Amino acid sequence: MLDRILPRNTLLELVDELGRSRRIVGPVRRDDRYFYQPVDRAAALDLRFNYCVYGPKAVLFPPHDTLFTFEKERGRFVTRAVYDDRPTALVGVHPCDVHAILLLDHVFANGHRDEHYLRRRANTFILGIDCPKPCTEGVFCRDMRADDAAEGFDLMCYPLSCEGAVDVERYGVIFGTDAGRELVLSAQAGAAPATTDEQAFDRYLAGKRQAFLPMIPYAVDTLPGLLNRSYDSLLWEATARRCYSCGSCNLSCPTCYCFNTYDELDVTLTRGERRREWDGCQLRGFAEVAGAHNFRAKAASRLRHRIYRKAKWIREREGLAGCVGCARCDRACTAKINSVEIYRQLAEEA
Repeated sequence: MLDRILPRNTLLELVDELGRSRRIVGPVRRDDRYFYQPVDRAAALDLRFNYCVYGPKAVLFPPHDTLFTFEKERGRFVTRAVYDDRPTALVGVHPCDVHAILLLDHVFANGHRDEHYLRRRANTFILGIDCPKPCTEGVFCRDMRADDAAEGFDLMCYPLSCEGAVDVERYGVIFGTDAGRELVLSAQAGAAPATTDEQAFDRYLAGKRQAFLPMIPYAVDTLPGLLNRSYDSLLWEATARRCYSCGSCNLSCPTCYCFNTYDELDVTLTRGERRREWDGCQLRGFAEVAGAHNFRAKAASRLRHRIYRKAKWIREREGLAGCVGCARCDRACTAKINSVEIYRQLAEEA
């Protein structure tokens, strides 16, 4: 059930209120595409966007990040951790990306805790915008059960007046956290939902269920078993002949979290910093070790690794989906390699 009804202008006012104490990051239109980027005011955001080229992962897990500095003092090196504690409001997060952030939360909080990620996450307010229909062709978020989000946000807004994607006038709001509740209620924003609002919400959900059609011809729970039987499939080699090993799929994926670390030193060799940067399993050197041995020298083995990781290994290890069906990897691929098509072809083989 809904917690609040907010007119569009009131929602923008709340975002501006967040901006008094936080930097605002949200969907901004550049030419005919959308990107998450910092803005000074809510009016610069386009909350009616279809999808952003990249997910909001970079806000919490930057492509390049300084972990700590080190400096030689009295004959020994002293390290000082570097943290980004800036309060942030991440606005306009679709359900698929909410699920992606939930996976990152789980990965970086368990085992070896990543305080750099966790500090950013603790200081980030997430305002979600639900999708009344698929944001573009080729998405398979319904198959991955990522077209709806029940947690992982502070506020989730449903465009109740949206019959498709035009002229959103009001949002039905669900509180995800106490912080989200306090923001709305302390500002006395909007109104409590009436019976007609709940009925409109029911119609919205019914229309959404009809709009999101399955793309994969079997249940996602059967994917690990299918992949178990397909390790030696000839499909991997046949598909990988088109792969450039450019890593575009990794860079555009909202759930990829692999990284490399390196040191940067000044010319005196007495001070420097340790940095990390995103890495990708599709790059030729990703699995190369000392002695120039490469565990996945062939593009086919790298492609298989990525599909197994997204559809099987992460799910088995973390208990959460490693793929949210946003299809950013498919759209970014210059060779037009398509994840859904791979799943379909493997099923036909099986």
